[in-house]
Amino acid sequence: MGNWPMLQIRGVCACVLFLSILARTISAINSEPTRELRAEVVLKVRPDDAPTREGFEHFYNTDYDAAIRDFERAQKAHPDDPFAVNHLLQAVLVRELDREGAIDAQLYMGTEFLQTKNISIGPQARSRIQELTAHALSLSEQRLKANPKDTDALYARGVTKALHAIYAGLVEKAWFSALRGALSASHDHQYVLELSPGYADAKLVVGVYNYIVAALPLYAKIAAFFLTITGSRTRGIEDSRQAANGGGEASIDAKTALSLFLAREHQYPEAVSLMRELYRAYPRNFHFGLSEADLLRASGSLPEAVAAYWKLLALGQQGMFPKGHLGQAAYALGQALRFQTDYRAAAEAFESADQMSKGNDEQAAKAKLSVGKMYDLLQERDLAMTKYREVIATGRDSSEAKEARRLLKQPYRNP
Repeated sequence: MGNWPMLQIRGVCACVLFLSILARTISAINSEPTRELRAEVVLKVRPDDAPTREGFEHFYNTDYDAAIRDFERAQKAHPDDPFAVNHLLQAVLVRELDREGAIDAQLYMGTEFLQTKNISIGPQARSRIQELTAHALSLSEQRLKANPKDTDALYARGVTKALHAIYAGLVEKAWFSALRGALSASHDHQYVLELSPGYADAKLVVGVYNYIVAALPLYAKIAAFFLTITGSRTRGIEDSRQAANGGGEASIDAKTALSLFLAREHQYPEAVSLMRELYRAYPRNFHFGLSEADLLRASGSLPEAVAAYWKLLALGQQGMFPKGHLGQAAYALGQALRFQTDYRAAAEAFESADQMSKGNDEQAAKAKLSVGKMYDLLQERDLAMTKYREVIATGRDSSEAKEARRLLKQPYRNP
């Protein structure tokens, strides 16, 4: 059996980490996403002050450095508030995850639902995340000692645990610790709802938990000892919808979760509408723009998806997304063009994705392999073999390299 149990636990943790990520992160095609066209969003935040509101504005526009400065100001003004510490913690952590390309909504839209990427962050960021986590937990625990039914403290503690689960799983690779932390976060938020059924923000984690457990395959439930827990996709979607409509600081993440869940249920019109709303509200959020285009492609609206990818790339070239992972958009464009059987244009898009990889060897190998496949479909075998050799030359014992070796012997044909 080898490492099967650990691999399955890791897969389950990926799902639970997805719950955590959605709980505190991420997460217009025919018109420029300018400020005049923005759907203004006014979140009910805690503490309700200018630095916190500005911090969320910067955070959801993926300007993490500015968000961190804003949340630092808020923390100084409210030193005993665990919400203020959690906001700073999430910004520091998500900045590192995004830097490593770990925020990719498409990962949870298809067959890669149980996969996750290992993240490596620097010692300074690692130390700060650990310190902020301990501080936030301490503040919540102090309030709960005085009043065990303090719903705000319970909610804040659950958020901290969810953030720590992300860190433990993706950074420390401590999968059992991540699983325990994420489930404990869900239990905290379930208790919040028992005490205060109208606490909309708490419905996000509970809703995502319900959906994911219901969606897990049997072998994953066995590996994580989930056999007695059934979950409910319908309830998970409804809880996420209520959190999305609650107007709290988790409502943006709830809309992201709801959009992805609806896509997995093939309810694409509402899923696209939600993501479009998010992108118009936060036009510098590359992930929202990319997710909108991905959802259009998944729904079969290929011409619209191609237009959305082109627009996203054009905006990126204009500096709209200074830290955006444009290679992801170029690769997705190639996939959409391939589905349209425009293999020449697809090859060019995959070439662009390769050039935009910027040190991401995995993405570069994937793009090179796809270029080779397009040349095979165009019956340009010499060019295809050149690309396959480039994949092999990366020296990585990857699935891409293995497939490239196979394709050197036999040309690629559409499955």
